[in-house]
Formats: sequence, structure tokens, C-alpha cells
Amino acid sequence: MLLLDIGNSRIKAAIARGDALEPIATVSHAGDAVAAIATLPDLDARAPVWISQVLGPTAEARLTEAVQARWSRAPRYARSVAELGGLRNAYREPERLGVDRWLVLFAAWSEAPNRAAVIVDAGTALTADVIDASGRHQGGFIAAGLLTAQRAVLGATRFATRDEHARYDAGLGLDTEACVRQGAMLGCLGAIDRAAAIAGAEAQRWITGGDAETLLTGLGAGWRHRPLLVLEGLRALARISG
Repeated sequence: MLLLDIGNSRIKAAIARGDALEPIATVSHAGDAVAAIATLPDLDARAPVWISQVLGPTAEARLTEAVQARWSRAPRYARSVAELGGLRNAYREPERLGVDRWLVLFAAWSEAPNRAAVIVDAGTALTADVIDASGRHQGGFIAAGLLTAQRAVLGATRFATRDEHARYDAGLGLDTEACVRQGAMLGCLGAIDRAAAIAGAEAQRWITGGDAETLLTGLGAGWRHRPLLVLEGLRALARISG
């Protein structure tokens, strides 16, 4: 199968063959995911295409056309539902839970059923969700990611800033740029720590997303870094969907 994770700013593509998940491309789409699809590698003519996308129903119609033009087949899409393989969605309107959040939950649950877990996705937005050992989703949060938080502060103030590309750490800043940077870092770390505390000491801890490696430097031990967790969830969904 070809698996596509189409987020707010990037497309991640992987090929699933049995238990193997082979990443083949990560491309920035700059708001034009359709154009980015044309840059992805060729595909075995028999392979189905599965997509997770957070861009909305209007974008989905255009994505379907792009996939059909690129690989001569219609894709199948992941959907957030009330229940899947023993995992139960906490939302009263299950379809409103972001499909990327639903898939990382399903990936964790599929690999370690009957285990409580907290799952963090650190990208443009920072999200965390908690499930208990029975598979019941306890809820979650959506917050600003690292860069989003910094841009929000800089956009709402008159700070004169220079270097926006210096490194993060888990300490305090010694100039305006570092203080804004560290404010974003510590805010994200605090939110993640709070979600982990709600999940409980026995819960497994999973983290994915583009900023996961940066945030891991400030988190405690026991976190599982899984860069392809959305795609792992998409593969698990495809397997049980036939």
C-alpha cells in the first residue's frame, strides 16, 4: 500500500509491505498539497492508496483527482469514527476529532492493546490525547506548537528580534529571542507533562511530529519516539478495512 499523511504543512509518504513500513518521501506542500503529490515517487500499479488528510472536504476532492491522475486509481481515506477495533472515541461528534489524532491513538492501541497511553503529536499544533486500559479515549488538548507559539507572541508584541533559528534548550533565555524561544519550549513541555500526569504513571508515552526530537530533550525518560505514528495508524486501519 501507498500511505500518505497530509498535514497542515507537509506530506509524508510510505510504502507498507507486510510488517515493513518504508518511508519514501517527506515534502513541504506550502498550502498546495495537490502540486506536491505530483512530486512523489512512482508506485506499483497494483498498490492501493490510503490517505490521512487534515485539509478538509474541499481539498479532499482535489486530492482524489490528483491521485487518480498520478497513479490511475481512487484513494481511500481514513475517517474518525465512534469505535474502531476496541478503541472508543470520546467526542460526542466523533467525526470532529482530527483524523491524525485518531490514527495515532489507533496506532498505539493496535500495538499495545489494553494499555493506558498518552499520545503527543508535536507539529504546527501540539496535541495530546489519553486513552485508558479499556480503550476508552479520555479526551485531549490542542495547543500551539513550538513555531506557532513563537509567532503568536511576536505577532502580538513589539519585540525587536533578530535570530529566529537558534537552538532550544530546557532552561531560561538571556536575550529577547531566547526568551521567546524558551517560552514556547517550556509551554509545550509543561502541557505535555500535564497530559502525562493525567494519563497516570502506568500509561505508555508516545510522541510523534516534526518537533518531537526537540521536545524530547526536555522530557523525562520513557517516551517512545515514533516519527511515522500517523502512517502506522493508517496502515493498521487499512489492514482491518480490507
